[in-house]
Formats: sequence, structure tokens, C-alpha cells
Amino acid sequence: MATREEINAAKLQKTFVLPHLMAMGGIANWPDARAPIDAQVNEYVPEVCRLPYDYLFRDAPRAMAECSLLAWEYTGVDYLEANMDIYDFEAENAGARINFYPDHLPDTNRSDFLIKGEKDLDKIKFRGLDYGRCRYLIEYCHAWTEYTGADVFPVLCAPWSLASNLYGLENLVVAAVTEPEFVHEMFRRIVYDLQVPMYKALMAEIPGCASITLADAWASPPMVSVPLVREFVAAWQLRCQEAMGMRVVNMGIWGSSFLKGANKDEFHELIKSILGMITVFDPDLEKDGVAYYRQFSTKAGVPLVEGLSNSLLLNGPVDAIVKRAKTYSLEGKAGPTPLLILLNNIGPRTPIDHIRAAVAAINTYGAPGATESTPFQLPPPGESFGDFLKKKMQNNVEGYRFEWLEKSGWKAEVKK
Repeated sequence: MATREEINAAKLQKTFVLPHLMAMGGIANWPDARAPIDAQVNEYVPEVCRLPYDYLFRDAPRAMAECSLLAWEYTGVDYLEANMDIYDFEAENAGARINFYPDHLPDTNRSDFLIKGEKDLDKIKFRGLDYGRCRYLIEYCHAWTEYTGADVFPVLCAPWSLASNLYGLENLVVAAVTEPEFVHEMFRRIVYDLQVPMYKALMAEIPGCASITLADAWASPPMVSVPLVREFVAAWQLRCQEAMGMRVVNMGIWGSSFLKGANKDEFHELIKSILGMITVFDPDLEKDGVAYYRQFSTKAGVPLVEGLSNSLLLNGPVDAIVKRAKTYSLEGKAGPTPLLILLNNIGPRTPIDHIRAAVAAINTYGAPGATESTPFQLPPPGESFGDFLKKKMQNNVEGYRFEWLEKSGWKAEVKK
């Protein structure tokens, strides 16, 4: 009988995923590799599949896996970095109320935070896999591997952003300055009583996890100062990593264009310590220019991740998208460490031709040997997602069930 690894390897050979994963892995051969393209698609997935958000994010993990993979293939990027409500799962397991909506992303109930003071800290604990949406995450990951042969582990929430969702960002910032011992105790509970046992329990049910990525947008300047990043964000992220005994990556921090001089340098040193790379997203990258971040990455000896503006992708025009993608690719790869480019949170109504123009430009100018004068050709107009969906249903290599079509706005069109 074939092993799980053999079954997955055979499946991987048949699906669209393999060349993209090879592109992601190709950065090990840098500079003889092109810059891979990652994407955040939290809102894009339900919109392009014409599904209610609450159905997809709360009720249908297998549909979430199918729709995310379809969005991945449709856009032509190399990987999807985040596609769910990545800030809510741990808070929900601790007992926080999550509000679900049919037309936009779920969110923690911000009118009644779970933690209001020291007396509530005992609430911060892992309540088991049957509480909240842990079983949703497990089924989602199993479906993803079933369809692609590739292992996956969901992006979850970093300690600072989790504390913000449990206690409120404004409350947290004030308390971190005026009551640091209370905040450190909160973080101790978050890391050791909630995150670490939850992640280990999930990993026991989801094979193949080699590292964990935690999102931390609430830890971005000017919402936080560099001293707060040093004392709380970086310190507790590293403690989480130590307790897990494996690589735990912190992603999604931005706002560096608000910082200057030594503050800016220390901020990126801290980012490097908890991420192992330098990340910078628009509008910071557009404001500061690529050169500072490329030089910092080169000096630090770590990869550079550049985030391309979602508003530019949404609004265009195509010429401006290509121009910025070209600049970020050429200037970002001008160093000895790898470059990765993120299409940062693709908006719900972003035209596919805008996405494919960005992908084509990055593939052209992020390739080894590409220069300012390398010829570029726009891809032909993209097919509608409905036409793409019809083709996938006729050539369903992955084995999708398409049960979600009964709730989709595409139902009538694709079943003609």
C-alpha cells in the first residue's frame, strides 16, 4: 500500500500547484531564480466565487479550500499567503465573540472585549479542538492536501494582535506604558496557555507542518512605538517560537515610513529577528523607495519581501501597475539575497487583467538577467471567472466537489 507521502507526491504532479511551489522553492538558488509572487486574498476569494462571507468563513471549510485554490489558479500567483479571517481563531477559542456577516469579513466583537481587566485573565486558555473553529481549520487543511498533494497550515494571529483583539488596541497600548507587568502577564497567558497548546493540538491533526506564520498588523507604526515593538511584540513572538521548538514567523507588520533614522533601523532589526527577512509594503515602499530596504536586507543578509499596493491593483491604470511592478522587481532583486513580491490584500473587485498585468511584469523583470530594457508584453485579456469555472468543472484534475455552487452567484451561469 502506498504511503501518505507517495500518494501526495503523485497528486502534486497532476495539479496546477507544482510549478508554483517550485518557483517558491527556487529562491534557494538565488540569484539564479525569479522573484516569486505571493498574494493575500481574504476578501477576493468570496467575491470572485460570489459566496456569502459567513457561509465560507464559518460553515464551509472544504468550500474555502476549493475556492482558495481556484482563486490561486485563476490569478496565476505562486502562492496564497492569507485567505481567511486570520486574526480571529485563537480569540474565538478563548471565548471571544466573533461577528459574522454575509457581505464582509468576520471580526472580533469590539463593543465587548473578552478581557476588561486583571480579573479576566483566567479566561485566556485553550479550550480544546471542539471549541470555536478548530475543526474547521483541520477540515480545511485536510481538503487542501487532498486536492493538491501539498501540506498546508493556516496563517494565525501573533501575540500582540491577539491581545489587541482580546483587550482592545487602545487599551493595550495605554496599559503597556502604564501597567507593563499586567500586559506581560496577559502575554504570558496568551502564549503559554492559549497559543502553544492550540498550535500543538492542531499540528497533531494536520500533518506536515514545518513552520507557523502569525499575522501582526496591529503591531504596525504609528499604532505602536518602537519601544513597544521591542518589549512586547518581538520579545513575546520569540518566546512563542522557543516554546513551540520550531520556526514561528511574524508577518503583516508595516508602517515603517512613519519612522526616521535610528528608530527606523531598530524597527527593521526587530522585524528581522522575528521574521528572518525584511518586509515592506505599500504605501511605505512607495514613500521611502526600494533602495533603503534593499540595502538593509543586503547588509542583514536576509530576503526582502515587497508588498504591491492593493489600491493600485484595484484602480490601475495598467500602465502604472506595470511600471511599479517593474521598478520593485528590478530594484528589489539588485542584491545578493532573495526577493519575494506580495500582492497585498487583493481587493474584492480587482479586475483580473490588473492582477495578470502585475504578475506578468514581475515574472518578466524579476527573472534572472532581466534589465530595464528587457521587452515586456501584456498578457491577453483574461477570461471571466465564470468561464474559468466551467473549464475547471470539465477538467477537474484536483477532484473538487463544487457543492458550494448551490449557494454561489455563479450557479445559473455555469450550469447552462
